[in-house]
Amino acid sequence: MDQPLLLLERVELATRIGESHYRAFKSALEGPPGAKKRRPVRDICADIAKTLVAFANADGGELFVGIEDDGQVTGLAHDAVELESLKLAYRTHVHADTPLPQPTISLVQAQEKQVLYFSIAKGNEFAYLTSDGKCLKRLDLESIPVGAEKIQAERLELASRTWDRAVEGSATLDDLDLTQVQQVSNQIAYGVTAEKCLQHLGLAEFTPTGLKLKAAALLLFAKDVRKFHPGCFVRIFTISGKDRRSGEAFNVVKDDIVADNVVKLVETAWERLSYALTMHTSLTDKAKFQQSYLYPQIACRETLINAIVHRNYAIQGRGIEISIFSDRLEILSPGRVLSTISLDDIRKLKGAHESRNPLIARVLREIGYVREMGEGIRRIFDVMRSNALAEPDLQSSNDDFVVTLYHRSLYDPRVKLWLSLFDEFKLSENQAAVLALGFEGREFSTQDIIDRLGIVDTDQVREILTPLRNLGLVIRTKNDAKAISISKARKIPKRAVPMFKVVGNPTEAKSEPQPTGEASAAAAETANETKLFISNINYDTTTEDIVSALEVHCTVLSVTLPPDSKTPTRNRGFAHVAVQPTSGTLDELIANLQNLKLGGRLLSVRQSR
Repeated sequence: MDQPLLLLERVELATRIGESHYRAFKSALEGPPGAKKRRPVRDICADIAKTLVAFANADGGELFVGIEDDGQVTGLAHDAVELESLKLAYRTHVHADTPLPQPTISLVQAQEKQVLYFSIAKGNEFAYLTSDGKCLKRLDLESIPVGAEKIQAERLELASRTWDRAVEGSATLDDLDLTQVQQVSNQIAYGVTAEKCLQHLGLAEFTPTGLKLKAAALLLFAKDVRKFHPGCFVRIFTISGKDRRSGEAFNVVKDDIVADNVVKLVETAWERLSYALTMHTSLTDKAKFQQSYLYPQIACRETLINAIVHRNYAIQGRGIEISIFSDRLEILSPGRVLSTISLDDIRKLKGAHESRNPLIARVLREIGYVREMGEGIRRIFDVMRSNALAEPDLQSSNDDFVVTLYHRSLYDPRVKLWLSLFDEFKLSENQAAVLALGFEGREFSTQDIIDRLGIVDTDQVREILTPLRNLGLVIRTKNDAKAISISKARKIPKRAVPMFKVVGNPTEAKSEPQPTGEASAAAAETANETKLFISNINYDTTTEDIVSALEVHCTVLSVTLPPDSKTPTRNRGFAHVAVQPTSGTLDELIANLQNLKLGGRLLSVRQSR
């Protein structure tokens, strides 16, 4: 049965989830704690206008007036006349030449306090300005100044950029995999029904005639996505050689097509691509380490996800094409780069914080496939550089956007010569890459292995490392207790503690099977690992600060604290943290962490995918 998402439920969900690229809180109070008073109406009106302008110039969003940054409902203590002024701020405090799309405006009673709710869609008609001529755009948790000319150029791409938000009149809930929708709901909205989750994510609208689905809902969750979009697929070509040939010289070894809804396509296409890359490597491997090459998994996966999220879905006759050549990997997505995004800026890693498909990007971000808006390309470049590989090549034509990853040897001549001493062990590329970390006696950490190989699954670290230890080529220099002690003393994640070393001369290697207890401990660490998404972080917070705050309640395994694109010394207000609970249940751990203050802010913590 269709179920509308009530306004009170929106407020409750918002306070639990926190601020985001699509959600903002504004306080109606000012002053020191214990002596707060009403803010002047004019100041609140200005804030409302700035936020709604920023949302309209970006991907749309929701504004809650009467809620603090940490999610506390403090309400509005203003009279009826003042409240009416606040409701009209979207007109009175916005430039007359760029009127905003009509927002949804409601006054809702929450926790016995009044909260003013605004919901505004992405605008398409203007580059919207405040009454004092400021052009703002929503970027993660902030409304930032932006050039109006960039936004005006964006409006020229209305057809492609509004495609995922168009209502599919003929579609019904029966066309969706509701079990899949419910799984997503359980992950991001804490048990809200599938129907309400669709509304919460902007994928459906409740009308007098029932629930109306948008194109994005069908792309993301359709049982048979080809019924609504025949081009929602990834095609993988494995090619023998450096160029694709036809006729008698035809050299396509394998042609594999993966078609599915977008949520499933991310995983199924990655499984097929990773397998194809493995097979291709084995075909070209000549059993000599000097001729081995590597594509870091993170770079490949990020490139694939970037193509799925940002392709032009208005082009329905074509899918994403991946070509695996002997010297490079090409991923082609239909549609050129948005006019608001400079290809040169992308190459210079300035970031591109806009999506052609905001609803699709939002869902994939909420469930953890997209870590932060606009950072996919930056991460690809970083991973390739950290692995001493050539920078990716980016090309945009009228019809396509192509990312090319090239093969390059990982090691300098001295490292290659040293690694040749280990040829008799017939090591895999990943195993050799681990040994390279220990060149000249250097101690290395689990995090060093993750960064070097570009892997995303910590189980793989054990799978690669265990044979090396069993052969006696790698020894452990610190036990688990010592590593935890150093982690706490240095305020660094446990996985960043150097605790492995390579035996310098392989003739000295002695078979060293892992002690049963140690192997069990390593397996337990992986099994008990919990990934958390922590938001409402002060922008000056460091990794050390996070480790210090969390170490009382758990062992911190790793911390990813994305830097701000404009001020790299500051973070973006959130972090991805892998932890190992030291006692109690996961729910108890999250409850304890929810009460933590860091840098004057109450942390918002939830389990991430």
